[in-house]
Amino acid sequence: MRLASLRNTTLGILIAAAFLASCESAVNPLIGEPRPFTIWGLLDAAADTQRVRIFSIEGEPGIDRPGTLDASVTTTNLETGETFVWRPYQVTYGDSVTAHLFEAVFRPVHGHRYRLDVTRSDGAVSTATVKVPPEVDFTIERSDLSPRIHVYVRGNPLPNLLGVEMRYEATNVPPAQVWPTDLKLHPVVNYPVEVSYQGTEQRAPGVVRYDINMTDDFAIVEEVYKSRCLVTEGNPNIALRRVEFHFVAANEEWSPPGGIFDPEVLVEPGTLSNIENGYGFFGAGVVVAERWTPVKGLRDFIGYSSEQGCSLVPSATNPSCTSPPVPCLDDFSEDIWGLYF
Repeated sequence: MRLASLRNTTLGILIAAAFLASCESAVNPLIGEPRPFTIWGLLDAAADTQRVRIFSIEGEPGIDRPGTLDASVTTTNLETGETFVWRPYQVTYGDSVTAHLFEAVFRPVHGHRYRLDVTRSDGAVSTATVKVPPEVDFTIERSDLSPRIHVYVRGNPLPNLLGVEMRYEATNVPPAQVWPTDLKLHPVVNYPVEVSYQGTEQRAPGVVRYDINMTDDFAIVEEVYKSRCLVTEGNPNIALRRVEFHFVAANEEWSPPGGIFDPEVLVEPGTLSNIENGYGFFGAGVVVAERWTPVKGLRDFIGYSSEQGCSLVPSATNPSCTSPPVPCLDDFSEDIWGLYF
């Protein structure tokens, strides 16, 4: 059975490993380690701004500390010699963890090799060299009349596809009126759900195909909403605003042990790492995504509804019971890293 997740893409799991490093006792053997940095990030050929998260390996590795990180970061295009300087900044998350991030404004070129250098003031340096994979030929066959979708990815050689998922940007739909009047229902919540299609592909020479059934996926979305108490027998409706199919066409080195991205495994030092004189992972690829909104007739056929249910209201003919909910789902940034940093 495919599993649903919330922003649990391959990129998200990569970042989750960085978070686990902040509190995972398994990294304690790194204390006193001469390597200066742990690095997590990637070069995204579809983005104009690149970002990377960096930890300093000091008394306790993988712990973000407030203040300035003793690190300068550069990336060199090994094909052209052009060098980019990364700008430091910090982000504080809801759990009061402060992350040291660096960003640089450039778009990596397909087929080019890049070297990332993270240098400490005493000259100690951690580096990673990556090659951006070729462009991806990506097409989706879909219809307003069918919940079935066919996705084709072509290449020679075929790309390394990671984080293959359907994202359902949905909300619950509380009824306009309830009975009894003091019945407590969950308020409107934007709760996107992702359904993984990793490993479901059908392969032929030069092409990979994914077959998606949005009706089957609705059962997963509904189960997630029920498990979060967002829908109940008296408040059963889920509204769908938009769907997205996305994946990462990654470089060959971006391959986890056993083909599974498990943060609990990735946090172990050296499990998945291409960092010279350091730890972590720095990948390269392109984040590919297509978004659309299924027509109302198809949404209704699948099982979604934007109507405010009135099953517990004495007067089910009240017009306010069928008014659409107030939109609460904001547009997401086109920059996928904005979902993590």
